[in-house]
Amino acid sequence: MQKFELNQIDVKGDGRIVIYQRPRRTGGIIATWQMRISVPNSTGYHRYGTGETTQSKTVRIVVNKYEKLAVNFLSDGSLQSKSYKSVLEAWKVNLPRMVGDERKKNVDTQLRYASLYPLRFFGDRKIGDISKGDFVEYWMWRNENSARLQPMTGKTTPYIPSPNSLRRESGGLRNMFKYAVDKGWLTRIPDMAVPSLHKNRRPTFTNQEWRLLTRRMREWVKEGQQWGSVGRDRFVSQQYVLILANCGARVGEMRFLRWSDLTSQTVTRGMDGVADTKRLVASVSGKTGEREIVFQQGSEEYIKRLYDLRKSELGQHPAIDEFVFCTSEGKPILSFRKGFDSLLRYSGLTNDSKGEKRSLYSLRHFYATQQLSEEVSPFLLGRQMGTSIEMLERFYGHVVTSLVANEVTKTKVNRDHPLLEVETDYPFEMS
Repeated sequence: MQKFELNQIDVKGDGRIVIYQRPRRTGGIIATWQMRISVPNSTGYHRYGTGETTQSKTVRIVVNKYEKLAVNFLSDGSLQSKSYKSVLEAWKVNLPRMVGDERKKNVDTQLRYASLYPLRFFGDRKIGDISKGDFVEYWMWRNENSARLQPMTGKTTPYIPSPNSLRRESGGLRNMFKYAVDKGWLTRIPDMAVPSLHKNRRPTFTNQEWRLLTRRMREWVKEGQQWGSVGRDRFVSQQYVLILANCGARVGEMRFLRWSDLTSQTVTRGMDGVADTKRLVASVSGKTGEREIVFQQGSEEYIKRLYDLRKSELGQHPAIDEFVFCTSEGKPILSFRKGFDSLLRYSGLTNDSKGEKRSLYSLRHFYATQQLSEEVSPFLLGRQMGTSIEMLERFYGHVVTSLVANEVTKTKVNRDHPLLEVETDYPFEMS
């Protein structure tokens, strides 16, 4: 038994599925169970967290995970299932053959449901990794990113889809996922029920909760350092969380951010146009096309930490076109959801005071709430976040006041994260 695997349980008695707990660095045992899986005819072990402290629930989770990995391996010789995009392409070819001509219109409708917004959101994500939590985030994103084309002007205008429209879309997606199950690419269809999205408020953090999260985050990262690559994963996740909370970007807009997308620009403040200090600016591609996002003063430190990490790993400056959020091999990290969920559990902040489950989008909502509380102009905030004033008023009307500021970076520097003394020349700071 390895020293970091405590209370081992061999679920099937053949060493294929093992659950265990980890020791705390400061003594004692972490209550949540981990899993170690070995799939027949594949090499090596595959380790995952379960997020569960109850042994019986943990066993059900790991058995399901084992079955899913085994099915994926048998279907295409890989432990990774097909991507959403590849399943959609296969479904496009086969769905017309599976129904009669009298249902041709229905075929077009279902393909449209699965092709428009879901393809933008899930894209190259492995369909076997898409869970109920991912669909919760998708429906929130869908609610914020819907737009109609205006034939007269050729422009798009945002709108809020009706619950019936979302339920019909869910039905079309369910049919595609059923096709994936029939093909052996999935073991079961995930829960994709449409939650009640038409509320005035979104799960976010109070200032007190945010202070708790940032404090526990440092402990969470330090704890992960005893498990090799886990420490790196948590460190990168920490910077990702801090960056999203300080710029209001959508989750997908940061996914493929490169060093070349970052610049340092002089931002002006006040009606008199007096020059303010330089701020870090990121060029991202969002729903409304290309736009620039201004980081809060002091938050460039989180970007610098990631740059210093890569410089240390490579022994030299990273390539200018490398992804900011990447693995040690330089590949983009496509999802931080599991890491963020782990952090929330560690901090005791999984749900807000009303019982609503928080997600990565809660960071965007936290940013919006903080900015509006500081009386930042809704117009400028809308430009910063790539959304409309109508959307801000709908979801954050409880913090919008009649007095507005003149600059989206009005919020004071977060003194909990002072800048560190560094000597690196960062490409995004060079003029």
